[in-house]
Amino acid sequence: MTRRFPVRTLTTTGLLLAVGVLLPMVSHSLFGAVSGRTFLPMHYAVLLGGLLLGPVAGAFLGIATPLLSTIMTGMPPVATLPPMVGELAVYGLIAGFARRRWRLAPLCSLLLAMAAGRIALGLAVALLGPSIGLKAEPVAYVLAGIVTGLPGIAMQVVVIPLLLARGRLERSIADR
Repeated sequence: MTRRFPVRTLTTTGLLLAVGVLLPMVSHSLFGAVSGRTFLPMHYAVLLGGLLLGPVAGAFLGIATPLLSTIMTGMPPVATLPPMVGELAVYGLIAGFARRRWRLAPLCSLLLAMAAGRIALGLAVALLGPSIGLKAEPVAYVLAGIVTGLPGIAMQVVVIPLLLARGRLERSIADR
């Protein structure tokens, strides 16, 4: 069975992939290297992709965005890339399932995806950490990431639902 994706989905996926690579570059330029861990700029594109485009495109963005960013910019570092790919892939996948298949509200979908992604991050650190030279206790690694990323998490919880609501408003005006 062949699965086809509409041109609009492919175009939006490409745009979000570009945003997912460029936003961290802008963030690092303006606020320094620590801004990636604080404001989580790559997460926006992946979470939006899952919510707007569904689980397949969301998971693709979660895998492709950090890989492409590492190749192009060296960020995230190769040592933290595998756990981050797992975390972001789950973000996109769960955001897409929660919004499209389970019909949850955008904020509920977003929060569920964020929780599932952090669980995936902990599992990835536990399973892959020793083999990639990441010497971290999984729960401490996840908790430190949450505490450091609280400003970014708070911004995501506000900005992403607002972007989705604005898009719905613009579509309803255009349909008139």
